Amino acid sequence: MAIECEKKFLIKSDGVPKGLTGTRIFQYYLDPPKGYDTLRIRRSVTENSEKYTMTAKRSIGGFTREEDERTITAEEFAELKAKAFCGLEKTRYKIPYGGRILEIDVYPFWKDRCVLEIELENEEGKYTLPEWAEVIADVSEDGEYTNYSLAMNNRS
Repeated sequence: MAIECEKKFLIKSDGVPKGLTGTRIFQYYLDPPKGYDTLRIRRSVTENSEKYTMTAKRSIGGFTREEDERTITAEEFAELKAKAFCGLEKTRYKIPYGGRILEIDVYPFWKDRCVLEIELENEEGKYTLPEWAEVIADVSEDGEYTNYSLAMNNRS
């Protein structure tokens, strides 16, 4: 079981550096096991590889979550995808900055904005954002901007 403490910002997409190599992510949601908030399956595709995972998450306060993740096969992914009730596609870009890795998620249903995530050691962790990251809002604790909510609502 891993702990994930992540700040999440809605940013303007026109400031994001160009020419980055991303990972295409296809993720789907199923009914979670007892005691969890979400159950997600994910297919991550890069130029050289495909990876399949299943992750159960539960909130443990603020913007901190407990995650139980495991690798699954392509066959398991296909079987579970058939049972999913919603899903989404995004492209994720990873950018080293300030001793951390920024993750930029670009969704096809948004043309002018995207999500920037930065993982911290704890909720008091210090961080800085690059000048190009024009923040629209801190959505770390806004349930409307979880991937699950975006998949359910396909926000436009």
